[in-house]
Amino acid sequence: MWHEYPIPANFEKQKEVIRKLKNWILSLEKLGAIIGFAFDHYYNNPNETDEIRIRFEYSNQEENRKNVEIQLEQEVGKILPNYVLKERIWNSGSTPQHILQAYEFGSRCAFLAWKLIESKRFPEEYFSNFLNDIGITVKPISFEFQTHFNHGVMNSLGISKTPNEMLIHLTHLMDITKSRTKQELIDWLQKNLRL
Repeated sequence: MWHEYPIPANFEKQKEVIRKLKNWILSLEKLGAIIGFAFDHYYNNPNETDEIRIRFEYSNQEENRKNVEIQLEQEVGKILPNYVLKERIWNSGSTPQHILQAYEFGSRCAFLAWKLIESKRFPEEYFSNFLNDIGITVKPISFEFQTHFNHGVMNSLGISKTPNEMLIHLTHLMDITKSRTKQELIDWLQKNLRL
């Protein structure tokens, strides 16, 4: 059972929170208090609070959960002094295991990226926004890195470019643009694409 902890904060503060908690989270896993972790950023969604949601799967549900929750409230409180811990079951326990593990894998990849940034192996700019407010690419290196990173992960795992990777990108594009049909996606692309 995965437990989720929403932490209200704007997007910049969300990034600060998870980066400052990275070593603490990894130490929880090393100590055996948790067997899995994931996090997800939520922001700029109408009628929803901007928040980061940190998720843990515990090795010993009750004992470890209580200890970790006390520590989590203390650690987040160092960054957000008014933070009050809230806990719930991630998606009420309805999400299939493979989806939970997909988010876990993504979070582990983020931690690896930050480790590479901290060791100066990769510049942080690689992970920055590459478009300005009017949709013009102002950081072509960031754009190229992020494009090749996405393909590189899938390719390195042996996921085929066609049809798998292609359909994954199309599905994400339809989701992000809130397109329910191919025609809605085409209309959105014609109206908004400025690359």
